[in-house]
Amino acid sequence: MLFAHAFDRPNLLAWIRRHRNSPLRVYGLALGLITAATLLRLGLHHQLSTASPFTAYGVPVLCVSLLGGFWPGIVTLAASLVTGSILFLPPAFSFALAEGATWPLLMFGTFGMIHVVLVSGMMASILHHDEHQRFLFGELRHRSRNLFAVVQGMASRTLMESASVGAARQALETRLRSLARTHGMLADSGWTGAPLDQIVSEELMSFANQFDCAGCDLILDTPAAQSFALIIHELATNAVKHGALSQPAGRVAIKGSILQDEKGELFRFVWTESGGPAVSAPRRKGFGSSILDTMANRFACRVEAAFRPEGLVYGLQVPLHSVLARVQSSHGRKFWKTIERFWPGSQPIGSATDPAFATTQRRLDISAQKR
Repeated sequence: MLFAHAFDRPNLLAWIRRHRNSPLRVYGLALGLITAATLLRLGLHHQLSTASPFTAYGVPVLCVSLLGGFWPGIVTLAASLVTGSILFLPPAFSFALAEGATWPLLMFGTFGMIHVVLVSGMMASILHHDEHQRFLFGELRHRSRNLFAVVQGMASRTLMESASVGAARQALETRLRSLARTHGMLADSGWTGAPLDQIVSEELMSFANQFDCAGCDLILDTPAAQSFALIIHELATNAVKHGALSQPAGRVAIKGSILQDEKGELFRFVWTESGGPAVSAPRRKGFGSSILDTMANRFACRVEAAFRPEGLVYGLQVPLHSVLARVQSSHGRKFWKTIERFWPGSQPIGSATDPAFATTQRRLDISAQKR
């Protein structure tokens, strides 16, 4: 198609966006185009009949609607109607209209309004789409950098602390698979969040009869989901090698609850092992231990690990608002920042008044009351 890619150039869209952000420039353009159209119509006065007084004003209306938007287009249309009526509809230089002069006025006003709505709406849609695309590219770049940083740190520490190449390969593969599963959940949800109970279930899928999970009906944002995925993976790996999951009779109880603190609400996550061999604190701290300690302390306000003879008890507390995802319940699953920019005043999704958030909150409260 001839004009299918007319607005594919980013520089053109950026220029239009800057133009729209300056009301003085927009209305100055409208005034200049109306003046030029009036002079052109005066020059063609003898060649055109009084039945076509608004011939020269169609271009200014279209241009201003395209470059300025709906309201500048409406103002340009109104100014064109008034100017053309006074100068070119009989009797000239009068607000009174001769018999039959109303028809050209109504026709130009009707079709001009249609043009303003269609052209301004089309341009607004193009600009919104371009803005959304630029936002998505920025988000992708930011998340890719974070992911590569996590993988790089994971790979370097694993290789440094593994006893052999084979052990390093196996540890790195399992950690990458855990991270990949979490990213799969995030991608399936449109990057709005990942359920904590699903992260637990995916990690302990092979031990479905040996673990219980309650109170983890929480939708985590992307950084929190990645951190919890690595923490749960390390806990599961240690349980399989040295803890409760190394024996058929071993059990793992995972509980989540909401606590009230003077600074706000806290989410408490507790991993409790039982029925396994006697455990003791590790003599050497490797990368897995650094995940459970150092990395956990980066986003949690409290981390505890108790190596009891009957089994490990690991717990952490994290501010609820810092890990809770802003889940969008409406169709489309667009990024909230884009929606907020384009439709200001919309209800923030994931806030205390959002149905999805309220449902998650009620489930956590019920689970906490049962315990």
